[in-house]
Amino acid sequence: MLFDKNLFESKYVPAEQRTPVDTLILIGNGFDIWQNLDTSYRSFERYYEAHLDEVLERFHLKKYTKYNDDGTIAIDSEGNTITYSDVELFYGDPFKPQKLDHTFWWNFETSMDKIDDQQINYFFGRDGVKNIKRCAENAQKILKEMFRDWVGTIHISEEISKYAFGDNVLFVNFNYTDTLLKRFGVKAVNEFHIHGMANEKESIIVGHATHPEYPYESLRMFKNKPRMEGLYYIEEFLYNTDKHIEDNYMKLQIFCGLHGVRIENIKKIFVLGLGFGDADLGYIKHLIYETQGISEDPETYLEQEEKAYLDSLDYDGIMHINMQYAVSHRERVMQKKPISFPEYERLDEMIKPYVEDPYQHVERDVQLRLESAGVRRRFREEQEERNQKIRREYLRMLNKRMHLGMLTPVEAFLEHDPKIPYDNSGTEWHISYYSEEDRKRIDTVMQSYGCENYTLHPDIAQCIETFKK
Repeated sequence: MLFDKNLFESKYVPAEQRTPVDTLILIGNGFDIWQNLDTSYRSFERYYEAHLDEVLERFHLKKYTKYNDDGTIAIDSEGNTITYSDVELFYGDPFKPQKLDHTFWWNFETSMDKIDDQQINYFFGRDGVKNIKRCAENAQKILKEMFRDWVGTIHISEEISKYAFGDNVLFVNFNYTDTLLKRFGVKAVNEFHIHGMANEKESIIVGHATHPEYPYESLRMFKNKPRMEGLYYIEEFLYNTDKHIEDNYMKLQIFCGLHGVRIENIKKIFVLGLGFGDADLGYIKHLIYETQGISEDPETYLEQEEKAYLDSLDYDGIMHINMQYAVSHRERVMQKKPISFPEYERLDEMIKPYVEDPYQHVERDVQLRLESAGVRRRFREEQEERNQKIRREYLRMLNKRMHLGMLTPVEAFLEHDPKIPYDNSGTEWHISYYSEEDRKRIDTVMQSYGCENYTLHPDIAQCIETFKK
């Protein structure tokens, strides 16, 4: 269900009990590490290796045995048989499966879209396309279960807080822990776990942020072309492992609305221990744009001729550009050249339009740009449909709670009141960083999104000094 009824029930503050909110604090994984909690992805890697057999048994899944080129069983340096699961098969080299590299785990969320779709298609072959679906589902099931189990092992002791946060401060927690409640005295009603909570296992969200659009259904049209169906299953996997920032940000807007504040009216934003990784940058961009009244042009990087080309596409043209995007995943995400399939099995040959198309006569970088823009147009339509459903349910719930008759989206803090000018005169950002590399990355991101009113602090304690008792 798109609308989170539990969010509404647990975070709603009646108007007569509200304190005017002017501050948002974003909490990232670095915050829990600052509190000496072992929440790094390196810790998750160790947990995965120690508990993989247990989870496989829980799901009645078996490990595969690795064989050498001569057909003998592969043995590691300690004399143990080398085995692997669908995770290693799907995210590694299926022809030479082995333990995933440390960098996969250290950059876990951004690694989750690094699927070599063409290599997987090639490995399973024309007759094994159904095994792609099975392998993808198993890999997702294993990783999700393991991650949720690991989060549940993080124990947090209670401590007396050295800081005081009033009801004018709302917290957006990107972690799954209850550190704020146990060590900083933050009220549960003032905290929104944007990716779920450890004590609510099914609520936990982890993933990349590169494939929020639905898998393209037309990929399944080619019944006699199993590689296309295999590509669909990989697209489906990428969709299911996306964290869906737009849906989550909508919930953040609702969370603020339930406290009687619109994000655009926030005066200060503190960012504590958030790494500004690719998987979370969408949230930062939305917050900057909304607090500064910036209207995003999602196609600002396109030339006018390119926009005109996309505008001119008919149904077949739209289908072609979307399918080309799916076919280009290996080149776009993995930065690898396409595999040389036999000509009759080449995916690009399967979907080449029968009519002359300008797409075929432009440079490859332009083609990739057009493919991405075409898919983003489709996604914006999909997202707007979801947003409308969320708005309707939110208004229904708000109306039921307040017994005031139908409220307008403006009164429900979901749309801007045109009578009131945007108050974007001075939202201050205060951001902690861990290393010089972090500082440079954060500085680059803030400037690229057009934010100038920000201060970077070398540690969390300095960043929130103003809240110290």
